Amino acid sequence: MRARRVRGAIRAEVAALFGGLTAEVVETVPERPDEASRAAARWFMLAEASDRSGRTVRGEVTGTDAYGTTAVLAVEGARRLVADGAPAGTRAPAEAFDPADLLGFLAAAGASWRVEAA
Repeated sequence: MRARRVRGAIRAEVAALFGGLTAEVVETVPERPDEASRAAARWFMLAEASDRSGRTVRGEVTGTDAYGTTAVLAVEGARRLVADGAPAGTRAPAEAFDPADLLGFLAAAGASWRVEAA
């Protein structure tokens, strides 16, 4: 299915922070956060989709340790591709894997998710 329109959003203060980064500032940032910072950090993703009639569905995923979760996703994605295969060609993760099953798998990494009518 094709989307007629896709929009992204970011909090204004976050956009301003990234917009003000210089090469000098980037060089002062550690390669990765320490373990305590990773454990304390939270991440959140939100997606909304509307059909032509205006019906809207909202999906949310949240968790801790974005670095660790990214590693879990990469390894599990590779494992599933080898074990289960996927249709040929370039695919979004939701096309290659069952989204609910993959999100359920991430519960062990501390993620939670929900989809509901908005």
